[in-house]
Amino acid sequence: MKPLEARLKPLNDLKTLEALWRDLEARADREFFLSWMWIGPWLETLADNPLIVEVINPNGRLIGLGVFCEAREVRKKIVYAKQLRLHETGDPNRDVITIEYNNLLAERGMEQAVWFAALKALNGPECPKWDELIIGGATDSEAALFSEFGLTVQKRAEASSAYVDLAGLRENGIQDADGYVGTLGKSTRSQIRRSMKLYRQRGELALDVAGSLDEAKEFLAELGPHHEAKWNAVGQLGATQKEDYMRFHSRMMERAYRGGSDNGVEFLRARAGDHAFGWLYNFVDRGKVLFYLSGFAFEEDNKLKPGLVTHALAIEHHLKAGMDVYDFMGGDNRYKSNLGQKGPDVVAYALQRKTFPMILEGAARGLKARLGR
Repeated sequence: MKPLEARLKPLNDLKTLEALWRDLEARADREFFLSWMWIGPWLETLADNPLIVEVINPNGRLIGLGVFCEAREVRKKIVYAKQLRLHETGDPNRDVITIEYNNLLAERGMEQAVWFAALKALNGPECPKWDELIIGGATDSEAALFSEFGLTVQKRAEASSAYVDLAGLRENGIQDADGYVGTLGKSTRSQIRRSMKLYRQRGELALDVAGSLDEAKEFLAELGPHHEAKWNAVGQLGATQKEDYMRFHSRMMERAYRGGSDNGVEFLRARAGDHAFGWLYNFVDRGKVLFYLSGFAFEEDNKLKPGLVTHALAIEHHLKAGMDVYDFMGGDNRYKSNLGQKGPDVVAYALQRKTFPMILEGAARGLKARLGR
């Protein structure tokens, strides 16, 4: 049987790539971040000189795609690492959009074969020289696969994640926020119920869903100041004050809402009567809800928990809508583990060749370990 063919080429025609990508993703068990809804706006707004990897089966059918960007990282002022980064740029300002569930896009059942074929192309004469491949925002489930490549595998960053099994809740007869809250730990359960009671003194609890691009922009504009207040309080800029972040999401929102109601992007606003207190920016895709960005109104009364209540109302909304999973995604935040069950760890992997910079770095690391004993 003929081996898979893999080729590497620059991006010359975005429209052609879009058609190929959409066709392949229909045949793939892919997450939202590998959909054209994410990849298209990223290529349009943030990625410079991307390299496309295509994997073709012996019958000529495209079964694998990925986009790599060249980057260089200086570590400890002596190690200059040439990188190829999967679906990232290497520029922290641009990568602030934070991809998760990152991988190659592969036809269902061909994931491992696609990776091995892609690596052959990445080691070929057409590929720029590199010391390490960076796969940021992957999950710990990829570790076993990456260990088979004959490269040194390092973890650069790791965070926990959590999710709510909506399908499992429905199987147990739970259809609303009260039923969901009843499954949580005693302290979290008590905080949410007390907070809901206090909010109801202001008016009936409700959850608004943005139904148009104009409404989505309105919700995002309302979300922004509350999101920024949280980060500014610790001396940092929040996401909505970052130019690259907002340029990317403006493009994605325009694409999404042009596609109609089933657009993959969701903006929610929680309120008690006329008092709005919580905003969520989510992705909704293939039965999953991916929580991405939030803003919550500051409350003088610390018995009011706008974040917990907003998520509880959103979970109720998606329970009733028939979704399967409400995914808080990566982040070592206590509220995520309190509201959901443990999910996969989110990991940035570095797959290193045995080049001089990597050998030098490994030797320095080993010396430091010996001196520290």
